[in-house]
Amino acid sequence: MLEERQNQREIAQKRIKCQEIMEKGEDDGISALPDCLLLEILSRLPSTKDAIITGTLAKRWEHLWTSVPALIFEHSNHFFENPNSSSDFASLVNKTLTQCRQLKLKKFQVHTFYDIRFESHFNKWIAYAISCNVEELNLKLLGREPEFLLDQFLFINSCFTDVRLAGCKLNPSGAISWENLRNYLGVLPLLETLAVEYCYGHGQLNIISDDESEADDIIKISAPTSLSPTQCPKLKKFKVYTSYDIHFQSQLNIWIHYAIQCNVRELDLEFWNSDSEYEFILDQIVFTSSCFTELRVDGCMLNPVGEISWKSLRSLCISGYWSLDEDLIDNILTGSPVLETLILDNCYGYNRLDITSKSVKNLVLRGYKDFSYVESEADIIEINAPNILSLTIDHDISLCKLLLLNVSSLLKAHLDYTCTNEVEEEVLKGCIMNLRHVKELQLGFLCSKAISCLQAKGFVLPSNVKLIEY
Repeated sequence: MLEERQNQREIAQKRIKCQEIMEKGEDDGISALPDCLLLEILSRLPSTKDAIITGTLAKRWEHLWTSVPALIFEHSNHFFENPNSSSDFASLVNKTLTQCRQLKLKKFQVHTFYDIRFESHFNKWIAYAISCNVEELNLKLLGREPEFLLDQFLFINSCFTDVRLAGCKLNPSGAISWENLRNYLGVLPLLETLAVEYCYGHGQLNIISDDESEADDIIKISAPTSLSPTQCPKLKKFKVYTSYDIHFQSQLNIWIHYAIQCNVRELDLEFWNSDSEYEFILDQIVFTSSCFTELRVDGCMLNPVGEISWKSLRSLCISGYWSLDEDLIDNILTGSPVLETLILDNCYGYNRLDITSKSVKNLVLRGYKDFSYVESEADIIEINAPNILSLTIDHDISLCKLLLLNVSSLLKAHLDYTCTNEVEEEVLKGCIMNLRHVKELQLGFLCSKAISCLQAKGFVLPSNVKLIEY
């Protein structure tokens, strides 16, 4: 809601600026600009309706909007207050398109509430955009009606470079031919990012664009097993984010195999499951694939049957793994010769990190706690990492000892974890003293209470300490 209000304010501000231009008329000098610049200005207005309004400025502006290379139609937010607004909106779009003179469209965008009575209108609008060789197609059709079924002609047009669809149903009757598409859909030659989110075992792909902030721009595709790597020879990123069901494991492996066959560079697997007994078991092919440059695994069981071969891997994040022992860590480091960043996020099971690799420069320990609440040797971590340049220890850390045996190359450290008792306060104090040689030592908000207690006991912070408040 906050983001929506901010967007509305931004649109209102742009409209006020447009009104100011109208009030100034030709005396403001804008009207003296060449048509190409004026069209660029009009294409940046919030909607085509705003561009049309500029036709009242002067004779020069009267028909200028009809050649704008971007058509943007936004339905009013008062849809539910006016039952006839769908008809009014359709009439507005139809009338506008009959007056347009574009031979080439850069962008065509329609955000409205889908009404099945106007299905033929939607198809005509899309056909118009395609006839103008539109590059960016953005359709967001909201409402309680059945999803809008995209016509087959949309799937065989090579003009698109960017496609964003919401509230649309994809059911192509033949092959898809989007040869120039770079953003959004996954069965295309130039695709860069493919993400699978919230599957819940229903055998559907939810695909989002590179810009993950645009969570509304989602397409659903049935029968993902039909995806062929020959249709997408190079994939930049593949993400799966869903709850895990053991009956869904074979389907997940098919998707991961597909990504690997496409030489995926960034693989992001995030699963959650209330029953920890049935974690997703990573297939051996994941451990012997050298295409990865970034790998994140959350809620997965790492059980390689042989050596690991991640020859191109530069960033690795292992999250939520409670059996991460030293042997597995050594196997990972040995098989990752160019690894630069290692993130252990809420992992448990190790009590010594021997990171002697010269390539690893960044180490992050994000959470370490034994939820059995039994004090043991596992509550001690020893870190021997002579070549790392950056160290971060944050979130929920519960340790009896944290020994920094060798971090001699360290330039920057960041500590921001909870300290709930005197033992943990002393652990923090020891870390600070062992990091006196670091150029900059940041202490976060979670450490502030412990720092206050230590200072009350006479502890003086070294000069390299910088307190961070959020």
